[in-house]
Formats: sequence, C-alpha cells, structure tokens
Amino acid sequence: MMKKKILVLDAFTNGHEAALAFIQRQGWAETDREIVFCGTHPNVFRRLTEGPAYAVLPIRNLIAGEVTEVTKHLAEFRETGYDLQERDRIDLQINHCLLTPQHVSRAEELERVMSHEKAIQQCGTYLDSIGITPDRRSKRDSTGNAAKAVTKLGPNVKIGAIAPRAAAEEYGLKILAEGIQDVPDNKTTFVLLQNEAAVKQVVVGIIGINGRFGQMLRRLFEQLGCSVIGSDEKKPTELSNAQVIEQSEAVIFSVPIKDTPAVIRSVLSHVREDQLLMDVTSVKQPAVEAMLESKAQVVGLHPMFRPEVPFDGQTIVACPARLTVPDWKTWVVNMLTATRAQIKWSTPTEHDGYMTTVQVIPHLGNLTSALLITETGVSVSESLAFTSPFYRVMFSLMGRLVSQSPDLYTSIVMENPETLTMLERRIAIEQRLVHMIREKDQAAFEGLFAQANTHFGPAVTEEANELFMRILGVLSTLYGKNSVTLEFSKAQSRPGLLERISRVFSQRQINLTGINSVALDAQRLQFTLSFEQSRASDEVRRALEEIEDWSDPEVKVLD
Repeated sequence: MMKKKILVLDAFTNGHEAALAFIQRQGWAETDREIVFCGTHPNVFRRLTEGPAYAVLPIRNLIAGEVTEVTKHLAEFRETGYDLQERDRIDLQINHCLLTPQHVSRAEELERVMSHEKAIQQCGTYLDSIGITPDRRSKRDSTGNAAKAVTKLGPNVKIGAIAPRAAAEEYGLKILAEGIQDVPDNKTTFVLLQNEAAVKQVVVGIIGINGRFGQMLRRLFEQLGCSVIGSDEKKPTELSNAQVIEQSEAVIFSVPIKDTPAVIRSVLSHVREDQLLMDVTSVKQPAVEAMLESKAQVVGLHPMFRPEVPFDGQTIVACPARLTVPDWKTWVVNMLTATRAQIKWSTPTEHDGYMTTVQVIPHLGNLTSALLITETGVSVSESLAFTSPFYRVMFSLMGRLVSQSPDLYTSIVMENPETLTMLERRIAIEQRLVHMIREKDQAAFEGLFAQANTHFGPAVTEEANELFMRILGVLSTLYGKNSVTLEFSKAQSRPGLLERISRVFSQRQINLTGINSVALDAQRLQFTLSFEQSRASDEVRRALEEIEDWSDPEVKVLD
C-alpha cells in the first residue's frame, strides 16, 4: 500500500509541528506516511493537485488574521473543481523565538531579522523594541527556511531569525528570546486538507474510438475503471454515433479536425443536459462552438503530444467552456490529474492564438526550409557531412515533419482561424529582411536581434541556452565515435536493467560518459551509451558480447 503523502511548507516550522499533531490524532504509523516539504505555499497546492495527498496549511492567525496566500489559493482550486476536503483542524499555540548565531549575545546587536511574512507581522512590537525597523525585516518562504539561512551566513554576521524552538535545536542556533509575539496567547489555525483525486467510474463514449487518439483514450479510461463504448465511421463498431451519445455519460469526439464540428452537430439532438462533452482536436474554437449548441457541460481538450507517447510529463490544454456542474468539474480535474500530465487551463480563443505560435508557424517554418532544400536540389545526406549541432536539430525537425501524414498538418494549419494573420506577419518580416540584406544594412539587421532578445528576456534566453546545451549533450552521446546503441523489446524491459548494463562496463573499468534512453515506438526501447575508451577497444568489445549473450532480456547491439 502506498504511503500517505503529507505536504508541509517546510521543516522545523509551525506547520511541521501541526503536521506531527495531525499524524498523532489520525493514528498514522510512521511506516504508513511520508512528510514532504514543499518550500512555498503555492508549491504545497501544486503538489496537492498532482494526485492523492494530504496538505497541512495555516488559514488564520489571532494576530495577523486570515492567511490570504492560502485561503485565496484554496478558493481558486475549489472553484476550478478540485475536491479539497478538510479532514481535520487544529489551533496551534505559537511560540515565536528569536534565533541567532552563537556569537551574538544581545538582540540589540542584530543588523537584520528574517522570517516568514506572517511571523514578522506577529512580532512587530518586539522588533521595534530592539531597533529592527521595517526596512531591516527580510521575508523568507518559511520560519524554518529563515533559521536555516542564518546558519549559512558568515561567522561574524549579525542576522537573526524568527522561528520555533525546534529550528534552533536542529540548526545549532542560540535562542535569545522566547514568546516574542505581540499577543502571548497567539494561535494559528491549521487545516488538514485531503485530495483523494478519485475518478468516478462513468460510461465514457468515444466517437472515433478506432483512431490512434481514440485507442489511447480507450486505454486511459479503462485504466481509470470507466466503462468505455465507442463508434467509428472509418472502422465501424456495433454502435452508431447516436447510440454512443444515448448510452454515455461523458462523450469524447476524437475525429479529424475538419470533420469535428459537423460530427458534433450531427448528434446534438441526442445530447442530454446532464452529459459532459469533450473533444481532443488541435483547433478549439470551431469544435467548442459546436458543442456549446447543446445544453451539456463542455470542455475542449488538446493533448500536446502524439498518442504513442505516455501522458506523464506532457502537456494537456483544457478549455472549460461550460463547466458549472460541481460533480463534472471534479470529474474533469481528477481525470486530468490521473494522466500525470501538465494541465494548462485556457479559453478556446487563447488556445488557438497560441497554437499559431506553438504549432502553425513552427510547422510552416520547417516545411519552408524542407522545400527550400528540395527545390534547390541540395543533397540532404551530403549536407549532414557539413553539419553543425544546430543544423542536426533542424534536420530532425524537418525530417520528422515530412515523414508524417500531411492530413494532420493540413488541418492544423488551415482550420486555425488565426493562421493567415500570423502568416502575413511572418511574410512582412521576411520582406524587411530581404530589404536589409539587399542594402547590407548591418545595423538594422543586428537591431532585430536586440529587439527579439529584449522581448524574450534574460530568464527565457538562459533557459533556452541551457536546453540547447542539454540537447548537445544528447547528440554527443548519440553520434559520438565512442558510442553504442542497445535495443530490446518493451515486453522484456525490467527494473534495474540499466543498472545491470552499467555493471557490465564497470566491471571492465570502462567509464560511461553519457546515457540516453528512448522508446522508439510501442515495441522497441533503446539505450545509447558513450564511454571514454574506444568503441573498438577489446574491453568494450567483450562487454558488448556479454550483453548480446543474455537471453532475458535479449539485447541487440546496433552499429
């Protein structure tokens, strides 16, 4: 049985103390539960909405009043549909202590005091009395975090922290004063929230059940314990579209983008007000508008990945166009939570606008580059002999695009109402570039770089550069001279397989410098390994021969 996950702001805080009190009151054995420290209250809520868990959160203090940072988030998540139930509450006596490094002897020596914002508010009178003016009070994410930060300061720094006694004991700090809160009988109300994240088992109807996405959805809802029925005009089932509607509680339209609005409208007369309608197309406005012609609940969904890829870690855009029934709200958010995907809430209009940036323009850009290479007659294979890491990434994007069925991309590009506007803007920029290059206007050309750099901002460009360096690391592993790829079937994948492979190399003193794993499709898995020794060395050759001799799993060594 999985351990109960109890989410807390930070270690050695009043929230931590409240968590221990709740654990004792609930009678949870140490082997049955796990306390997870999240660092900030938003992180507590984020983790709480990722799956079944408990959270310990402060909602009110006798001195500082309502903890709006918490209560606001709680109201927002409940309004979205998350079923966050209060399982217990406790009024915890708060005893704020002034903690300092051991070399500080008097509170008046301190140059600054740090703590959580609420703790600082609750100790305002005392801080005034020791000369710590408001500009010398630093906010931290938690009282425990403040105490920990003090321990990391230099040996002569005179900075204190407001935190519980337990933090002093844990971090070796001196307690200069206790009970420094403005009101002696200071209490904070903590609640124990629970998110069961249970998906109610309903009858799910999938129109287009035999397509790639339809099959993915069928597997998902069957794993969630729902009964799944479906129809498919291309590969007919025993049921018609109308019969699926009549027999279902939740209905998903999983048909080509251009056909979706017409298919929806063809069955509207069979839709009931108590049903939930969803679609999974890449263009949201036309499909959602059609579903809204019914009186049912309506949510547009867009999984931002191909159906063969696991949900975990991917992005699903959710557009709750009409989601007012509490039970359906909870069902939708719990169903999405169960996928373990990243959920981005949006509107159909906002979604389609961003899809021109995320999908349409990148696809058209890659198609344009591929056509330019095609029409100029450049040898693609020969170009790879001249390749840079940047071109190899571009090559993979172009090659993947042109290898796919054009039907999907045709609909993504042509059915999005924002495509022409964005494409016209791109053409205008390219015309400006033509003029600059013809006139050799270097200053204007460099100005475009500066303009884009300013808009992206340092945080985004830093993240982009880090991602590119990681991609270079993967490319080095995949294409290095001292690399090898091992392939085996998904059915033979075992826990500890990578460790077993690594042990073979380690026993021969072969130092691995890179590891990359990928699921090529539903059947094949690959590990690509790079190492310091030569691929042709006797040690490497013998290690690969040993791996190839395995019978379970059977591993193929690729050149």
